[in-house]
Amino acid sequence: MSHTSRLILAALVTCAAAALSPAQQQQQSPAAPSGQTAPQQQPQQSQPAFDQWGDEFDGGALDETKWERFSFEGGSGGKFEVRDGQLRQRSMSGTRAGVRSRQSFTGDRFSVEARVAKVGAQLPKPEDKSSTLGFAGLTILFDGAGRNRIEWILTSEGTFEAWSIVDGQGERLDDRKLGTKLKNPVLAIIRRGDEFLFVLNGPDSPPQDAQIGLKKTIKNLPRSFRVMLYGFGSSENNWDSLRVVVAK
Repeated sequence: MSHTSRLILAALVTCAAAALSPAQQQQQSPAAPSGQTAPQQQPQQSQPAFDQWGDEFDGGALDETKWERFSFEGGSGGKFEVRDGQLRQRSMSGTRAGVRSRQSFTGDRFSVEARVAKVGAQLPKPEDKSSTLGFAGLTILFDGAGRNRIEWILTSEGTFEAWSIVDGQGERLDDRKLGTKLKNPVLAIIRRGDEFLFVLNGPDSPPQDAQIGLKKTIKNLPRSFRVMLYGFGSSENNWDSLRVVVAK
């Protein structure tokens, strides 16, 4: 199992175990005969079960049993290919297009992680002086239209953006001061009920080195979701792997 998968499992074990009541975490001691003291037993913690799903992008083409092309803004043209163990994407200017998991997952305790291979700047347009900043977004879609979603974004300058979009209304969650010098970082979003953790780890770092960029409480989001990888506009966004782990 990869370091990043162990990071997710450790986080899920922690959050699932924390949700257990003391009565669930401790077995009753057997009754003692009259006049004797019952033997003491150590509390036993239930082990949560998980469903796992993912892709290492190690084939010769996008696995269409797992993924579908998807856009919730603009067209869906551009470059989408799997090559050299990476999903490589570059969409069109003014679009939010990428790939979406065909499978829908259900749970309010889950982790989604993705390892970024590259974030490139957007292609400049002739006589256009607007920013060419590139974006690679790990996105949790809570509907089929993108009106309800959570995003953890790495830019081509090594800065981060965290967003919640609820009923089409976007709110930036970070303080505009998050950044990293890591190359090919692992991005993760962890949900624990109404709490969402936006996590960063190095590509080969042990789980204990993971950093929580921020925590936010976002209430009343659905339990069912899909996962999307995309880059805004013509940003080149390449990915090495993605993993979803859901607590049963």
